[in-house]
Order: sequence, then structure tokens, then C-alpha cells
Amino acid sequence: MGTGTRGCDHPPWAGTERGGTGRHSRPRPGGGARPSPGRGVGRVSGRVSGRSSARAQRRSTRRLTWPGSGADMADGSRQSKLAAAKKKLKEYQQKNSPGATAGAKKKRKSKEGSRPETPTNDGRQSPENVSVPPFLPRIPSASSFGFPNSTTAAGGGLNSVIVIMIYFSVLFNYCFFFPPLLLFYPFLLLLPACAHQTRYQELAVALDSSNLTNKQLITKIEELVRNDPTNQFDIVSAVHIQTIGILVSEKSELQTALGHTQQAARQKSGEAEDLAARLQSSRQRVSELERTLSSISMQQKQSEKHNKELVKERDNLKLELYKQSEEIKQQNSELSEKLRSLVSENSAMKLDVEDLHKKLEMAELMIQQFSNQSGNVDANQQLQMALEERASLETQIAQLSESLQQLQAERDQYVEKLKEEGSIWQQRVQQLSEQVRTMAEEKEKHVAQIQELESNITELLMKPMDVEPSLPAGPTAAELSLQEEIQRLQHEKEELHGQYQAQVRDNEQLSRLNQEQEERLLELEKTVQRYNEESVDRQQILESMQSDKATISRALSQNRELKEQLAELQNGFVKLTNENMEVTSALQSEQHVKKELAKKIGQLQENLGELKETLELKTQEARALQEQRDQFYGHLQQYTVAYQQLAAEKEELQKQYLLQTQLMDRLQHEEVQGKVTVEMHLKELQQTKVIKEGQVERLEAKCLIAPHPVTFLTSAMSQVEKEREEMRQQLAAQKQQCRNLLQQIAALRQEQQRNITLSEGKSWVQCEYGDVPQPGPDLCETVLWARFTDLIQEKADLKERLEELEHRCIQLSGETDTIGEYIALYQSQRAILKQRHQEKEEYISRLAQDKEEMKVKLLELQDLVMRLVKERNEWYRLREVNLADEAEQDPSQEDPTAKQIMQLLREIQNPQERSGSLLENPCIPFFYRADENDEVKIMVV
Repeated sequence: MGTGTRGCDHPPWAGTERGGTGRHSRPRPGGGARPSPGRGVGRVSGRVSGRSSARAQRRSTRRLTWPGSGADMADGSRQSKLAAAKKKLKEYQQKNSPGATAGAKKKRKSKEGSRPETPTNDGRQSPENVSVPPFLPRIPSASSFGFPNSTTAAGGGLNSVIVIMIYFSVLFNYCFFFPPLLLFYPFLLLLPACAHQTRYQELAVALDSSNLTNKQLITKIEELVRNDPTNQFDIVSAVHIQTIGILVSEKSELQTALGHTQQAARQKSGEAEDLAARLQSSRQRVSELERTLSSISMQQKQSEKHNKELVKERDNLKLELYKQSEEIKQQNSELSEKLRSLVSENSAMKLDVEDLHKKLEMAELMIQQFSNQSGNVDANQQLQMALEERASLETQIAQLSESLQQLQAERDQYVEKLKEEGSIWQQRVQQLSEQVRTMAEEKEKHVAQIQELESNITELLMKPMDVEPSLPAGPTAAELSLQEEIQRLQHEKEELHGQYQAQVRDNEQLSRLNQEQEERLLELEKTVQRYNEESVDRQQILESMQSDKATISRALSQNRELKEQLAELQNGFVKLTNENMEVTSALQSEQHVKKELAKKIGQLQENLGELKETLELKTQEARALQEQRDQFYGHLQQYTVAYQQLAAEKEELQKQYLLQTQLMDRLQHEEVQGKVTVEMHLKELQQTKVIKEGQVERLEAKCLIAPHPVTFLTSAMSQVEKEREEMRQQLAAQKQQCRNLLQQIAALRQEQQRNITLSEGKSWVQCEYGDVPQPGPDLCETVLWARFTDLIQEKADLKERLEELEHRCIQLSGETDTIGEYIALYQSQRAILKQRHQEKEEYISRLAQDKEEMKVKLLELQDLVMRLVKERNEWYRLREVNLADEAEQDPSQEDPTAKQIMQLLREIQNPQERSGSLLENPCIPFFYRADENDEVKIMVV
């Protein structure tokens, strides 16, 4: 009943609607409800009467279906007139054309029967029958707000207005919670304007058709007046007058509707301009967000590249440290071997010193045994010399012990220094580890913020859009309140209709955006997984770096110790090389002398061998004589009888004994002279040895002082040659003395043999006296031989020691070269590490400064956002209360808090304006949403 088109009998308040009321309240041209009396008036056909009667019936039924309206009393006269006109028309039609009336009735029945099946308004559906897409929330109908279906003008106009109003409120909420929808907000609002234009065209066509029908009716009325001047003219004129009045009223209503629609179009054009400006600002915002995203992606790529470079540097450092540690281990092993060799040499020197002490003691004992009273002075001199040598050796030992103590003290100092440096490095490592921990905590916080953002986005996407906008109050009894409410609802209906059509497109775009956001979320999850893996790798890297630093500190300590030891060894090697050069020059000059002496010593060794053989024979003879003496003791008793006989012979024997004693005195005197000469020669040799040692010391001093080594060497060679000649002369004199002594010994032996052959009974006396002088020359020869052997051994030891020192000098020179190269490499690497450490410290300080600045700005931004949220809530409430009277302007253009927020965002996005900026294009996109307690949490990505 209420879905058909509305005729002339509509309520009086329907004509005062604002902004496009005729679209829902006026009949469409070409519809079955518009009167067209001019079609059969001139011909007196049944079409006009049939249509007018059908129209009158529909109007009467529509009037009856409006409950409680105040238009029944006002239109009573009009309805009575129309009923009378209808009756007259029926009578006229029945009289004049009975066939036509039957045809009209058939047509009317067919039209009335087909009308419920066909939709009104030229096949256009009412707003109630419009299908809502499934992605929008369910929109309540007009009956849910207390409006009956029969009360709506034009069969559901109020429901369509409510639907459009709800649509606009939902779209506004969507745009508020999803800022990307603002990009398409102008298009959403431009759609109602397009609908208005189409409606304007339809109304213009309807006006043209109504004018044509009026003209046709006028012409037909004139024809009827000409044809039937009596009753028919009155009836038809009355009917046409009524239809003309209805058309005139409709025309006035359409004109008012056109005026309202033109005003609404102007307002919509202004809104379209505002929305275009918003579109530009939103596009700028989107471009800025895209820039921030690109900068973030670039930063991530740069950070990944930087991490890869750091990993490569770490691997290179590990290799270098491994190589250095191996080299240091080799050096340590070599130095330990050298130290062991030096310790063994020191122990050998100590053993040599002990042997020398023992030899000195043995020499003193031998001197005491074989020296007489006349030789005590020489023995004392020898003892003094030995004591002086002993004191010098003790001083050397004391110096060596002091040097060892100094080395130990220096080693302890270096160990303490290394410990201090190790503690300093440990502190630095701890500081770096703390910084890394803080960075990891910040990273975890950022990851948590990203997860919260993702959860918020998913909640917003999955949240049902069941926002129930505030609806206007129900209808009142007064017509003025109803008119205002209907005007407001129609205005909102127009807006919501356009927004509804735009929402479909927005929803499609939102679905695309949702897909893109899901893809971004997947990418973010992948990045989070990568960051977690990288965090584990970084922890491993930190552990390896700490172990590497510990090894580096140990290597540094060992390198320093080795450097100090090398410096000491180099100083010692310099001294040793100087001494070796001097000693080698002296040894080369003395080698020739040694060869000649070796030849002479060989001859002496041969002579000594012969003497040893003679000594063995003499010892055998002495043993035989002792046996004979034992026999003689047995025969003494026998000889006592013959003692008296031998008394006379005793005197003669005494005389011979005196002669023999004289000879023995001579031999003893000669032996003493030989001993004195030998001792003198020994003293001279010792003096020459001391002189040589002094000369060697002088030569060393001269080597240290003399600028020209050539002159020094020539003078030293001349002195050595002179000494060699003197030694040759001394050796020749000693040889002559030895020959003389041997001749004397041979003569004495011959005389002894003669005396032994004289009498066998007297041999025991001769043996007793003959054994005394024999050890004299033998002892001299043994002493000389021992001295020569000692000198030869000392020279051989010196040669061996010189060769060993030369070999060690060569080894140490090569090792010093390699150590110098390693030291240079180590210094260069250490400088590089220091530079990197300084750069890292500067980077960390800059990060801390930027972090503090960002914290301050974020706090300011949070306060501003809180203000903006409060202002937005107030503005939203005002907009809900006063949607009709609100001046539609852009609030962001005059909002100071929004300006401050934009300034802060520009400062954050443009770090070049700041002094201590670190990154080139930092940006902080943020999302905010009010909680239940109207609190806002800013989450920085």
C-alpha cells in the first residue's frame, strides 16, 4: 500500500523539504499516477475518464492509509469536489460511449491488476529494497526506530533517509579509525552530487512534460468548449481546473525543490573543494610515509651490510690473532730454549768455577809439599795471584747474580704492568658488553612495540563494524518539529547515499590494503626472526671477541716481555759482538803462535814420554832394592861377626861417602837452581798472562774509545808480534836449561851406577841417599807439562766459546730482524684497532644523544596527541549533536596542536636540521589509538 507514487493529496509539510525532497516525494514522468486529461477530452474517449477515475481511487486509498495525519480536515473540500467530478465524468462516459467505458474498465482492471507486481517509479526500487553489500554492517530499518512503514512519504522515503544517515555515520567512523580512507573521502561525497544532477534532469523533463500536458489540456478544453457548450463543458472544465490546480501546485513544489537542490549542490561543491584539499594533504602524508618506509628499508639494508662487514673483519682479526699467537708461541719456545741454554751455560760456568777452586786448592797443597823454605816467597806470590783471580771470579759471579736479580725485578714489574693493562682491557670489555646488552634490550623493546602494533592492526581489522551512530529522536506531534527532523534526515540521506556508494569502492581498496598489510606483517615476522638469529650470532660474536681480547691481552703481555728481553739481549749482543771482534782479531794473531807452541809441546811430550819410561824403570829398581834391603836385614846377624873385619874398611868407605855427599850437595844445589829458574819462568809466564789480560782490557777500552779501528788493529798486531818473539826467546832459553838439566841428570845417573857396581853390600846406603835427588827434575817437568796442558785447554775452551757466541749472535740477529717486523705489524694493527675503537665510541655517544633527543620529542608528541584526542572527542560530540548547523570546515587547518605535531614530525623526519644527527634520513612513523581510559600510547617503529 505504501510503496506507490504519491499524488496531489500529500501532507502540507511535504512541500517544505530542503535539498532534494522531490526525488523521493514527487511522481516520475511517465509513471502511471500522473493525470493526463487531455488525451480523450476532445474526442470524448474513455481513456481520460478511466485514468482520472483510477487516479482518484488511488488518491482516496492513499488518504485513507495515512493514520493520524492533519491533512484530512484541510483537504475535505478538495476530495468532495473530486468525487463529484468523478461521478459526473462517469455519467458522461456512460451516456456518450458505452463501448469506450467498457474498454476503459478493462484497461483500468488490467492496470490495477498489474500494478502490485510491477515496481513503482518506472521500475526503480524504494530505499528499503536496496540491497546492502555484505561487507557493511546490518543497517536497522525505520521500523526499529519507531517509525511505521505506512508513515513514510513516497513509500519508504524515511527509511531511505535513515539508511543514508547511518551509512554516513559509519563511514565517518571508518575514516576516523582508518586514515587511509580519507584519500577516497572526496569521491564518496561527490557521489550524492552526481545523484542530484540526475534528479535535476529528471525534474526538468517532468516540468517540460507537465507544461506540454497543460498546453494540450488547454487546447482540448477549447475544442470541447466549441463542440459542447452546455453540460459537458462544465463537467470537463471542472475536472480540468482541478487537474490544472494540482499541476500548478506540483510545479511550485518542484521549483522549490530545484532551489533547495541548487543550494545543496553549491554546498557540496564547497565540500568537494575542501575534500580535494584534504586529498592533497593525505597524499602528501602518504608520500611522506612511503619515504619513511623506504628510508627504513635502506637503513635495514645498510645495517645488514654493516653486520656482514663486521663479520668479515671479525674473521680476519681471528685469523690474524691466530697467526700472531702461533708466531708468539714459536718465539716463546725459542726464547725458552735460549734461556735454558743460558741457564745451562751458567751452571757450566759455576762448575768451572768450582773446578778452578779445587785446582787452586790442589795447587796450593802441591806447592806446600814440593816447595822448600827458599821457595815460600814464590808460593806466597802464586797464592796471592790465585786469590786475586778468585776474587775477580767472585766479583763476576756477584755481578751476574745482581744482573739476574735486576732481570727478575724487571720481569716482576712487567708482569704487574701487564696485569694492570689486562684489568683495564677487562673493564673496557665489560663496558662494551653492557652497551651491547642495552642495545639488545632496546631492540627487544622495539620488537615488542612492533608486535603490539601488529596486534592492534589485527584487532582493528577483525573488529566488527557494529558502530551504532546516534539517531535523531522520534517524531513529535508538532508539525514544525517533524518538518525539521525530516529535512535533517533527508539531508543526511543524500550525504549517506553518496557515502554508501563510495564505501563500496573503499571496502575493495581496504581489502587490498589488508592484503598488503598481511604481506607486510609476514615480512616483519621474517625480519623479527632474522633479528633474533642475528642477536644469537651477535652474542656468539661478543663471546668470541671477549676470548679474542683475552688472548690479545695475553699476547700483548708476552710481546712486551719479549720486547724487553730482546732489548736486553740486543744490548748484550752489541757488547758481545764488539768483544768478539776484538777477541777474533787477537785470536787470529795468536793462532800462529799457538801452532808453533803446539809443535814444541809435541816435542816436549815425546821427551816426557821417554822420561816416564825411565821413571818406571827406576821405580822397578827401587822396588828391587827394597827387597834386597829386606834380605840385608836378615843377613845383618851374619855380618855382625864380620863387623870387626869391616871396621878397617869402614874408614875407607867413610872417605868415599864424603866424596859422594859432596857430589850430592852439588846436585841438590843445581836442582834448587833449576827449581828457582823454573819458578822464575812460571812467574814470568803468569806476569805475561796478566799483562796480556791487561792488554786485552786496554784493547777493549781502546775499541770503545778509538774512532779508527785500523790503527788500533795495526798497533795490536805489532804488540802481539813482539810478545810472540819474547815468548819464543823464553821458550828457547827454557829448552836449553832443560837440556842442561838432563845432561846433569844423566851424569849423576852414571856416577850412581858406578857407585852401585863398586860394592853390593854398600848398595843399600847408596840407594837410600840416591833416592833423594831423583824427584827434583821429574817434578819440574810434571809442573811444566801441567801448565802447558792447562793453557792448551783454556785456549781450546775459548775457541769453542767464541764459535758458540758467533753462532748465537747470528741467530739472534736474524731473530731480532723478524721480531722487529712483527713489532711493526703489531703496532700498525694496534693503531687500526684504536681508530676503530674510537669510531665505535663516537658512534655510541651519537646514538645516546639522538636517543635522548628522540625521547624528549616523543614525550612532547605524546602530550600533543593527548590534546588532539581530547579535542577530537569534543569535536566528534559536537558533530553528532549539530550535524545540520555545523560549519563544514577543515579543523586541522586551524588546530594549533595539529600544527605542533606536524612541526615535531618534520623535525623528526628531517634530522639534518639538528646538530647532532647520526642518520641521514631518520623517520618515526607512529600510530595512536585511545584506550578505554582515553590514554594514548605512542609506539615508535
